Formats: sequence, structure tokens, C-alpha cells
Amino acid sequence: MTTVEFICTASSRTIRGRLEGNAAWFEFHQVAHLYGVKREQAAKLLRQVGATGEIDLATDVRQADHRGHLLSHRAVVAVGYHMNYGRATAFRRWCAEFAALLHKNAS
Repeated sequence: MTTVEFICTASSRTIRGRLEGNAAWFEFHQVAHLYGVKREQAAKLLRQVGATGEIDLATDVRQADHRGHLLSHRAVVAVGYHMNYGRATAFRRWCAEFAALLHKNAS
């Protein structure tokens, strides 16, 4: 299993996740910390982006053992655009660069 780490250049906040298949997965509490919001606010926004179809909750959110929920990179971006557009954009760019690197190494 490959681990990944994103460090926000604006806030120096870090989230760590792991790659599984074609998705990176991050702990929910880390996502709230990345965007500088309380878990309750992040949970409300997660429900909203699921209800509007921006993400598929069945695909992009997983129940984790003792850690609560895991969010796919797609969910991190979708929720982030509602919390902190600048940080979400930086995270989305990091995802794109990371995906390109993985694709290049797989070839």
C-alpha cells in the first residue's frame, strides 16, 4: 500500500492518505483540519455535496474502523470547494500532478 502526503503551501497543514486502486483516501478529521473548519461543518458540507450529486457517497466515502470515515480525493476536492476554494484548488492540482506521475511510472 502506498502512502501519500499533501502539504498546503498556504497554511502548512498536512494530510496523509493511502492509494487504493485509482483513488487516494484520507481521514475525515484530517480533511476538516486541512480546510480549517470543525468536523460538524465539514460533515454538513459532505452531506450537501452528496445530496447534490457532486460526489457519490457510496463510492467516495468509506466507514473506517476506529478512525471514523475516509474520503476519496474526489470527495476532498468537492467538499473543499465549499469550504476553502484556494486550498481545494491547490489540492486538486496536487492530485492531478500525482496522478500524472503514477501514470508515467506505470508505463
